[in-house]
Amino acid sequence: MYTKVVLAATLTATLLAGTAAGQDHSISTAAHGAPVASDTTRIQNVKELFTKGEVEGHVRNYFMATWNHRSLSDNYANAIGAEISYKTASLHGFRMGFAGLFTYNLFSSDINRRDPISDKHPKLEQELFNVEDPENRADLDRLDELYLEYQSDWLRARAGRFSFTSPLMNPQDTRMKPYSFQGINVQVPLQESGLLTLAWFDHFSPRSTVEWFKSDESIGIFSAGVNADGNPSGYAHHTKTKGVAVAGLQFRPNSRISIDTWNYWIENISNNSYGRVVAEVIPHIKVGVEALYQFRVGNGGNPEEALAYFPDQKQWLAGSMLAYEPATWHLSLNYLHTAADGRFLFPREWGREQFFATVSRGRIEGTGKSDIMVAKVRRQWSERFSSEAAVAKAWLPTPEDYRFNKYGSTSYLGWVADLNYKPANPVLNGLNFRLLYIGRVSPGTDMPLKDMYYNTNFHNLNFVMQLNF
Repeated sequence: MYTKVVLAATLTATLLAGTAAGQDHSISTAAHGAPVASDTTRIQNVKELFTKGEVEGHVRNYFMATWNHRSLSDNYANAIGAEISYKTASLHGFRMGFAGLFTYNLFSSDINRRDPISDKHPKLEQELFNVEDPENRADLDRLDELYLEYQSDWLRARAGRFSFTSPLMNPQDTRMKPYSFQGINVQVPLQESGLLTLAWFDHFSPRSTVEWFKSDESIGIFSAGVNADGNPSGYAHHTKTKGVAVAGLQFRPNSRISIDTWNYWIENISNNSYGRVVAEVIPHIKVGVEALYQFRVGNGGNPEEALAYFPDQKQWLAGSMLAYEPATWHLSLNYLHTAADGRFLFPREWGREQFFATVSRGRIEGTGKSDIMVAKVRRQWSERFSSEAAVAKAWLPTPEDYRFNKYGSTSYLGWVADLNYKPANPVLNGLNFRLLYIGRVSPGTDMPLKDMYYNTNFHNLNFVMQLNF
């Protein structure tokens, strides 16, 4: 029903705009502040509005394999799929866009089978497809975007279904399906130094799913963990919220300082305020600080405490970064501390937190009274080849300390290697390859073997081949 309403509204607006004669316009400012050409194609009629539009997309093949500890089962999967998106030509700043994607399980181990020791499914391999229906190997398509957009030199607005990027809510398009959002997003460039973002979202399609869900229905699709008393969390299908209001201000007072502030007000659940400052103190040397503070709103999602998503708590975290960036290099030491006032909680179904200390397969959400230190090194060797490596040490509460450990995580030493390559041969233009390897160990841990499954003492290999067009 929603799709039909948005499509009807979009076509109506397009037809109304099409009654005016098209003409060239001056350069306008995009959401990120960079100038882009607007209405540069002369439109004579409604047909040309569509025939002079833009088509782009990608075909992606994703192979993943995980080796778990000792007699825990190992798994692999190969997903193949594509996304195709289309935007009409722009007429007086208005344009329509939509995108669809599909995925197939080309081959895999039996990812529907539970590990006989842990009694759990292979988490990472299932996330390539549909976590709600892991037996489905082929019917994995989704209408990812459908929106009406207006853009001028002072405003950019979107309504419908589309991608959205911020520190806590973002697409994270590193599997076969990204996180997608439904609502309204308005962005106002502040001259050349900043960007104001205001948004409201009431439906979500989480990564590794194919359906669209209301805000409260989406919370709990992924693992719900345990409550502070150690009992299984009961908020899935019991959380009540109308949606989330987002406000962001990205400010660049000069070329050496950047300031980002964001607020996420989740109706009846929580308010989350995040800020970050990065400054170049001397050439090639940058320092950064960040902080987040959250508190309960309403009843946390449900008047019954055992069914509430957000308990009656006030929680904060703080991080820092020291970076050295000469020419094509980036070397940094990053730190994040989560306070002992509760657990940092934000719906995993809406994106993945992007802090200084964030690394692949290393979420902070769900923990408190914890610390993580990460050393990162990146280099852009050429326009076609880049590499990144990271080593992380996390000090987490014991899995039995439920008040500060929602998902039974354990302290670990982890590492990441990430290689990206684009072939130089013109015949292979548009093709790129990514090799991502993640390892994690917890030496000396007394964690039972069954609880290590996709938690620690594992190796995860990813090889992605993608053709962009």
